[in-house]
Amino acid sequence: MVFGFDIDGVLTDDDNGQSNLWLERASAFFNRPILKHSFYIDEALGIAKEELEPFLVRETAMIMEIVSPRQGCVEVLTRLMDRGHEVQLITARSEPYREVTEDWLRRHKIPYTDLHMSPSEDQSYSKGQKCEQLGVQLFVDDHFKNCTDVAGRGIRTLLYHTSHNREQSCPPQIIRVYNWLEIAQHIAALTA
Repeated sequence: MVFGFDIDGVLTDDDNGQSNLWLERASAFFNRPILKHSFYIDEALGIAKEELEPFLVRETAMIMEIVSPRQGCVEVLTRLMDRGHEVQLITARSEPYREVTEDWLRRHKIPYTDLHMSPSEDQSYSKGQKCEQLGVQLFVDDHFKNCTDVAGRGIRTLLYHTSHNREQSCPPQIIRVYNWLEIAQHIAALTA
């Protein structure tokens, strides 16, 4: 079987459902309070998108390097790979961050089949379309928009609970999960 996983917020332990490492670092960088929990830093801080550039240049790679993996993800992904399944990492991270991303995956011994990234910081891609192309049968993301894109294509979709999606109600085709134990249970139900 083919399984798809986002990186930030799913593999990375950067959001505990109440607070988000990216927003906290941006708040400190700009010396501005977090106005609301949002997937988008500019929206969370109430600043213009153009103002983010200095923060992104200085902090992005550093945050990507220091963040820890979520508890249980390495064990679940290792089991999948050991049983002959594919693990497709489908991230909005852009190609300029491939090296830091691959290094992080290697350091934390996170197994995967392929790593799919956005071509550039200005270009994104449809994760739903990518999942269709790869034949993904179960996908996990923390961004509600990506989950609706994937689930709308008939692919089993799990929304990882984070501070920016905690108030989002899920339609029946999207299942909210709170940890990798729950993800493992959904995988077990598919592979049994």
